[in-house]
Amino acid sequence: MTTVGFTRPSVRIKDSVQEARDLGFDVMAAPSLEIMPGDESEFKRLEDSVTDGCVVVFGSSTAVEQCQKYFGDRLVGVFQGAKIVSIGPATTKRLTAAGFQVDAVPEDFSSYGLVDLLKGEASGRRIVVIRSDSGSDVLSDGLRAAGADLVDIASYKLKEVGMCPALLHMMIAVKRAQMDVMAFTSPMSASSFIRHLEEHYGKEKGDEYLRQIKIAAIGRPTSERLESLGFKPDIVPEDTTFHDMLLAIKAAFPES
Repeated sequence: MTTVGFTRPSVRIKDSVQEARDLGFDVMAAPSLEIMPGDESEFKRLEDSVTDGCVVVFGSSTAVEQCQKYFGDRLVGVFQGAKIVSIGPATTKRLTAAGFQVDAVPEDFSSYGLVDLLKGEASGRRIVVIRSDSGSDVLSDGLRAAGADLVDIASYKLKEVGMCPALLHMMIAVKRAQMDVMAFTSPMSASSFIRHLEEHYGKEKGDEYLRQIKIAAIGRPTSERLESLGFKPDIVPEDTTFHDMLLAIKAAFPES
């Protein structure tokens, strides 16, 4: 059985582990990030920024969830008259369940895909991006370069969990090559895990241990972050979703 390791936001761990096990993997997992609500001022700025005919981009299902918590029954009305864009399937599912009609989804479920989708209509147009406080510059820089009147809203904050027993267990497994694949689900989680690994074992040894096993990245932004840290991913799915990453890993290890 193929052993896959990953870190996920605390609230996603249970479902992610079950999803991987359902696909036949042995799983090692640890919490990487805590999701905290954005400041009230961000939601007020969001409501003030939505204008008739503007584009509103939801950058994650968590962004939808946080807006639901803040706006409650007013949620759909706040965005009336706006074009609703979703970054990918999980976000679309959450938006649809909340009562939205999603107008567009990029082919590539990432910041790069959103830029490609919107750059042709961005010039002079208000585009409101709702995501975390740690969102990739790829999206904001790309839309501004295309001439958008960009409003970037931090609907939630990501805080590193730090060292914990589950993370230490994973790092020991990496050292002993008891894991077949380490899968990274965001640039921030990749940076965090590798930093902890290098702090615990020293940079030279930590990097050596991680290179013993295969590395998977959920998509292009995470892949680029890993490469900037000196690790070229072995596995990157065509579609930027957790499920597609697991399927890509399974294809690379057909015995699992």
